[in-house]
Amino acid sequence: MQTTELSKQWIFKNFIQLVSQQEVRESKFAIRVREEMQNLEAQFGENIDLTLSEIHLIACIGDFSPINVTSISEKTGLTKGSITRISKRLLQLKLIKRQQINDNKKEVYYSLTPNGHKVHKIHNRLHHEVEERFMRFLDKYTTEQLAFARTLMQDLAEWDY
Repeated sequence: MQTTELSKQWIFKNFIQLVSQQEVRESKFAIRVREEMQNLEAQFGENIDLTLSEIHLIACIGDFSPINVTSISEKTGLTKGSITRISKRLLQLKLIKRQQINDNKKEVYYSLTPNGHKVHKIHNRLHHEVEERFMRFLDKYTTEQLAFARTLMQDLAEWDY
C-alpha cells in the first residue's frame, strides 16, 4: 500500500481515538471542577452539583452579562429550550439572576450573583490552566507545522462526517 494511503489510515485511526478520548478528558475536567465546587459547597452550605452545561452557561453569562437567551444560544450552540431549563436550575441555586431592562416584559436578561461569580472564576482559572498546558505542548512544532495543523483543524471542524 502506498505511503499516502497508510498515512491517511493512521490519521483516521488516531482521529477516532481522539474523539473517544474527548469523553475521558471531559470527565477529568468535570472531576477537577467538581473538586473546586465542593470547596464552594462548604461555603454555600448546600450541594450544588453542577453539570458541564450548567458551568458553561454560567461562564457565558459571566463573560457577556447582561445577556438574553438568544445571545446565549448563539454563543454556546445550546438550544433556547436547553438554556431555559438550565437557567431555571441556576436561578434556584441562586447562581444567576434574571432581570428585565427598559420595561420590556418579554426580554429577559441574565447576570451572575456573587456566588455565580465564584463559579465563573473557578471555570476561568481551570480553562486558563488547560490553555497554558496546551500552548506549552504546541511549542515543539514549527511555524509551518502549526499552519498545517490550523488548516487541518479548521477543515475537521467544518467537515460533516
